[in-house]
Amino acid sequence: MASAGSSVDNFTGTDSIPLGEGRKMSLYKAKNVSITITRLLTDGSTVILRNFQDGDMAQTSKTNNKVDAMTDAQASPAGSVTYDSLGTVTITVQQGSETNNLLSDLYNQDEVFSFHLAYGQEVSGGDHCMIQKAPDSAFGKAVPTRAWTIQIFDYKYDGNHAS
Repeated sequence: MASAGSSVDNFTGTDSIPLGEGRKMSLYKAKNVSITITRLLTDGSTVILRNFQDGDMAQTSKTNNKVDAMTDAQASPAGSVTYDSLGTVTITVQQGSETNNLLSDLYNQDEVFSFHLAYGQEVSGGDHCMIQKAPDSAFGKAVPTRAWTIQIFDYKYDGNHAS
């Protein structure tokens, strides 16, 4: 008789496995990662992205340093807060998927949209984004993938976001 859910989901601690002596092993579950785009200028709909490559689904990063520092020859330090809010995200999806089609539409329409990646309490992304350039298009023996680069104009990262 089949049980509902997978054996991993049926552990006593859904997000971790107790190992004894006060130790526990955290469980990462890729199915719980939420990657969304909200179309700001059209209908305001939020779309959950799917059909990624085998491997990393998405990667967000801050483009420039938040703080820059230097010292002179006599070791006198100076620093500046840049207030730079640029970031990027790379999403690699299966060619021909609904997500690839959506990203292609956003690129061809020069549409501004929001992008958010969330897992547990960790959230990154921004509310004003555009596709930076069209992906390279390779075809071969394996399922083709497309790596899309998105420019985030107001990048935010919160590793301890309270919902």
